[in-house]
Amino acid sequence: MSTIVSGDGEMLRLQYSRLCCLIHNSLHPFTAKSTESITKEQEKSLLITLSQVSNQIKLWTDEFASGDHGNPVNEISSNSKSTIVSSICHSSASECVFKIINELVFLLAIQSPYVRHLSGNVLVAISNFVVSMSSENHWEEFIKSLCIHFKLIIHKAISPSSNPPKTKHLDHDSSASSIILVLRNILKHLKHEEDDEILEVYLNTLSSCLQDIPWESCNTVSNEFCGHLLQLFCSIVSNSDDKNPLILEIFNIFPRFLTWYQSNQAENNGYTKISQYIQHKILVLMMRLSSIIKLDCEMIVSWLNLIEKHFQDLLFESLNQSDTNQDDCLKDSPFLLDETCHHQHLQRRVVFLYLKCSFHLIRLQETKGFIAIHEWLKKHLVKCSQFAESFLQLYIHEDDMLFEVLLLLTDMPFCNKQQKDWTLDVYEKDIIVLLLDIFETVHLFHIFLSEIHYDHQVLLDYLISKDTGATCAEYLLRCLRIICDKWDSFLKFPICKEVGSQSSKKRRKVMNDSFETDHKNQKSFKEPFHDARDCLLLLKKSIESLHHKNLFPYNPKVLLKRLSRFQELCPRP
Repeated sequence: MSTIVSGDGEMLRLQYSRLCCLIHNSLHPFTAKSTESITKEQEKSLLITLSQVSNQIKLWTDEFASGDHGNPVNEISSNSKSTIVSSICHSSASECVFKIINELVFLLAIQSPYVRHLSGNVLVAISNFVVSMSSENHWEEFIKSLCIHFKLIIHKAISPSSNPPKTKHLDHDSSASSIILVLRNILKHLKHEEDDEILEVYLNTLSSCLQDIPWESCNTVSNEFCGHLLQLFCSIVSNSDDKNPLILEIFNIFPRFLTWYQSNQAENNGYTKISQYIQHKILVLMMRLSSIIKLDCEMIVSWLNLIEKHFQDLLFESLNQSDTNQDDCLKDSPFLLDETCHHQHLQRRVVFLYLKCSFHLIRLQETKGFIAIHEWLKKHLVKCSQFAESFLQLYIHEDDMLFEVLLLLTDMPFCNKQQKDWTLDVYEKDIIVLLLDIFETVHLFHIFLSEIHYDHQVLLDYLISKDTGATCAEYLLRCLRIICDKWDSFLKFPICKEVGSQSSKKRRKVMNDSFETDHKNQKSFKEPFHDARDCLLLLKKSIESLHHKNLFPYNPKVLLKRLSRFQELCPRP
């Protein structure tokens, strides 16, 4: 990226002056009217102007990045005909940033969603322009100015008084939502920047902004506001660590989404689909936060209470779901019209979070964890005769979630021998015995292999996938270690005629011969050990072949070592 030579302040000022002049000359005729409503003709004219402004800014940014700084002096002179325009076009860079934001934020309040959208695009284009100038001070001023306007809109909507705040609605949701969307789109561009300081300024500024907003007074907001804020938070939390200054702020704010969601669902029955999308984003956010923040006992209990209160229907919904069409291109989409599929998509995340929080509390020997697991199992076991199979079938169609939950179950806190000295009462011991029986690792591994029809190619696909490679490899390593330690249990796995009866459809498309597939399934019911052995040994052979050709995406030596140990234990045919 081309940069302005340090000390060339005049060139920097001229670049910003040219930008300021463009914004003022193009948009001031619309912003000077100080009204949020416009006619259709005005809207059409404004949309054309905004599109032209955005394209011009992008052109300048690209030229500057290629080393062509243009001739801003001539452009400023030709556009500075009046005294007022001249003073604007010859402002300092800092003054330009402030004036530009003022002009565009006003347009974010226009009633037309198309105007708000294009105005947001212009702000994102300006953000890229400012970043290309490589001036950290002006970049910070730009982000701070956006955040200040966001806070002002929220404060104006709340209208503080001397009396205790009543339930207030954010009348300026559209403006606030538009700024949030701009901030999110800016973040998308920043993730491609090599300069970490630019992203750090963004995160620190936004963190300070969120701290200053009185969220406790925002009792009801629109679904649009919820959706955009959740998307922003999810974007921030993805690929973040606990050092990100925003993580704790997001953690403190996110429970309010559940209150907003519940309120909106009660008031706006016509927006159920949007509310379901918000549910989805809340669960995604919770999952990401739970993998970053080290939750203490109080936090975990509060999360369990939130799940029980706001997601009870999903938590206790039956695991016995009819098999759905996996060829549907919208499978597992939050916008899928099939309610059953959509509920399964949400149910997976609710159950995973609930188990994860409960296991955390059990690891801390907290009674709440045992009670939570007991209540969950009690309601499901009476409805589900083959609980482990149904549980796995819930996750088998969503690969990344599948291995997350399998890893969770292989790392249950009471599986570790170092916890054998726990002081537990009879009730807690009974729950542990029940869990170990239901989710016994060797048993669950056999069910998993049956669900993929003992097809080693499916396992290979999991292992080489960018999304599931690491988690699948970790799961196989854990299972192979446990299998080798409990060989008799694996060898004598009982015949189970029901396992695999609900086809997971994970078998590769190349296996099109229905007779061969049916014959393979029938054999699986009768000889689970032999099918499991053949599957794992074929997997070993395939990995060795790919590794020998340097085609395997990572070093599989540890996995091959475990598979070799497994092969040594297998009885010779």
